[in-house]
Amino acid sequence: MFEYWFWVTFPLAIFTMAGLLIYATGRHPKKREQFKEDTYTCGEELPEIRVQADNFYQAIRKTLRLGKLRHLHSGDLSDYILWVVVGLTLILVLVMAL
Repeated sequence: MFEYWFWVTFPLAIFTMAGLLIYATGRHPKKREQFKEDTYTCGEELPEIRVQADNFYQAIRKTLRLGKLRHLHSGDLSDYILWVVVGLTLILVLVMAL
């Protein structure tokens, strides 16, 4: 049994060390140039635009009518995790039933 694990873990360890060596000796990215961070506007000069998170997701909220679900969520992290666990459990049960 030990021989099997040796032939599985030894190449894995060698490839991991080789990958880390290649990563450590590789090129590091240069400092980003300013024009790469600017928003592409087809050559027009526009002032810097900041989009607030509320405005960004407002269209999605209206389209999917998620406002009705707001009363089901209190904003607590524990409630959010409960919703995630319940949802994943339902998905798992559905997949196992198929």
